[in-house]
Amino acid sequence: MRELNNTEIESVAGAWLFADIGSAIGFIAGSLINSGASSGGVTIDSTTASQQIGSGIGKILELNLSGALSDLGQGVVGLIKVASDAVSQATATPKA
Repeated sequence: MRELNNTEIESVAGAWLFADIGSAIGFIAGSLINSGASSGGVTIDSTTASQQIGSGIGKILELNLSGALSDLGQGVVGLIKVASDAVSQATATPKA
């Protein structure tokens, strides 16, 4: 009997289910953040960063720790950039 490779194991175990669910929840959260920011006159896109954080949380549940750290790190960096852009827009002086 041969051993299964990683792809076969993931297919049997239903891997990425939690990451996909987390990503979808992250997209919804990012969309809500964007909506709130736009009502305040700031245009941002936090959906990608929020999706990465959601996916990272899902990967923790799947015990995919290296993938989780990667996604969480990229998501946090993305949210910091989004927050920086939002602050820049909010504090910008209006053009005359």
